[in-house]
Amino acid sequence: MIKTKSNLLLAFIAVIALSGCGSSGGSAPETSVPANSASNSASSPSSIASPTSAGAAYPVSVENCGRTLTFDSAPEGVVSLWQAPTEMMLALGLDDRITAVAGNYAAFPDSIAEAAEALPVIGTSMSWPSKEVLLSEAPDLVVGQSLEGFAFDTSQGYASVEQIEEGGAQVYGSNLCSSADALNMTLETPYRTLRDFGTIFGVSDRAEEFIAQMAAKKQTVVDAVKGLPTQRVAFYNGGDGPLIVLAGGIYDDAIATAGGKNVFPADSVYVSKEDFAASDADVILVGTFEGQDFANLSDYITTNFPDLPAVKDGRLVEIPVADTDASISVMRGLTEIANGIHPDLDLAVPAS
Repeated sequence: MIKTKSNLLLAFIAVIALSGCGSSGGSAPETSVPANSASNSASSPSSIASPTSAGAAYPVSVENCGRTLTFDSAPEGVVSLWQAPTEMMLALGLDDRITAVAGNYAAFPDSIAEAAEALPVIGTSMSWPSKEVLLSEAPDLVVGQSLEGFAFDTSQGYASVEQIEEGGAQVYGSNLCSSADALNMTLETPYRTLRDFGTIFGVSDRAEEFIAQMAAKKQTVVDAVKGLPTQRVAFYNGGDGPLIVLAGGIYDDAIATAGGKNVFPADSVYVSKEDFAASDADVILVGTFEGQDFANLSDYITTNFPDLPAVKDGRLVEIPVADTDASISVMRGLTEIANGIHPDLDLAVPAS
């Protein structure tokens, strides 16, 4: 039987915990770039010039999670409680505005790894800073992903959105407002956050340039897979009964854009061995976090599901799950998925 989830964010955090692979320090482990990665610096986040808010017209306002946030000037002390908005701020050259971050859950993309390494860390990969620690930073802006629970769960000793606002800071929900919104996330979800950061910090030109780069990378994949036969795809992420699968939201959008169809329903997280065996998947994407070994995961699949078309044809493909996060590397993940679904495609994978 397929077990379902109420949201993807909960599943994402649960998967990280099960994998035991989160990084708790402020340094970003090195990541390797495949030999066929694009090397054109013009399409790399590092090509974005250092921003300045000089000349920006304040006050400015953005609509976020049913609230209007108004800024009389660009925030100078930001605490980021989730890696995706941290990455987006760094990609826009806003590292000097970030005073602290919660622990990262994956290696940062190469283009921003050096800047990320210098950021003060006040949490761990699976634990956010306590209310006292967060408020002691005296931020003027706190950025999270999902404004309900998780980093704002008072039962875990974290500060609520209301408590942070009472302390004088504004709170911005990046990518989604509640965990239930995760099922509606798409490849273009980061665009909204990038645009809002552009408005808030007076760097809209940089934000639009970066969005245009992301959109161009997506279009490259769309054009490449046009007319190719749709493949049945399973996105496996560990477990041996039940098995963890990635489905719905941004995962389904990436698979569909890359010319595939997820074999499991959008609200699936855990599936039985029987359901996995009956999936008839043509391709199995093997999602890995840091600390997960692709060889071990693929050996489990090939040993236990020898009759699946994907296993018979040797079509098991490693996909770093961090590349499918709603952040600056999501089009890299899309390209990796497209190459995995269509082995003759061989698209150049964008640099991270």
